Amino acid sequence: MQVLEQYDVKGLLQVSWQREETTVTRDVGRGRGSPTRPTRTEVRVRSVITEVKRDHAAIAQKQHRLGWRVQGTCLPLETMSLTGAVIHDRGGWSLERGFPLFKDRPLGISPLYVRCDDQIRGLTRLLTLGWRLLTLIEAQVRRQLEQTGEELVGLYEGDPKRTMTRPTEVRLLKAFGRAEITLTRVEWGQQHLWHLTPLSALLERVLAPLGLSASVSQRLVENSS
Repeated sequence: MQVLEQYDVKGLLQVSWQREETTVTRDVGRGRGSPTRPTRTEVRVRSVITEVKRDHAAIAQKQHRLGWRVQGTCLPLETMSLTGAVIHDRGGWSLERGFPLFKDRPLGISPLYVRCDDQIRGLTRLLTLGWRLLTLIEAQVRRQLEQTGEELVGLYEGDPKRTMTRPTEVRLLKAFGRAEITLTRVEWGQQHLWHLTPLSALLERVLAPLGLSASVSQRLVENSS
């Protein structure tokens, strides 16, 4: 009965068993036995399952309820329909997926090397803004690739020919980090020249879905000539 309750199958199976007893007589104490030595009788009991029958009606009713869960919301029906509420709830994993990113690199909110409450609140809000920005970058790039049917090549360090259609924000940042973009200022008398490392075709494709043009960096490169 305990096994049936433990695995929540009570009422689903009809189990038949029988009791088996084994009697063993043993001498009391140590040493060799004798006709006058006292003895004790031990009875060993075990239950042996002889038959198991499935209650198909109860099992079908149990299966019908599998996968169901109760959800509640305070949103009025005019604000969001039932279908919209379910879709919105299922999208919750997208938010939770970024928690490790928020706690680890490149943001790394833990540990906080500040003591004052206002510093903790300020740093937390600043990193939260950075987290939201990274999430927005990832969503924008993925949406653009899905609409155009294009693929990005060169985001993997060990496999530059590998293509991606759903890159992560960390993968995109690493692509910019590997480019080692530098801004150099050269002073020559009264003249000041600037030079910015030109962006590769891959990085320009990453910036395009974000509404950012590479023309700014291109003008800086032209001024350095």
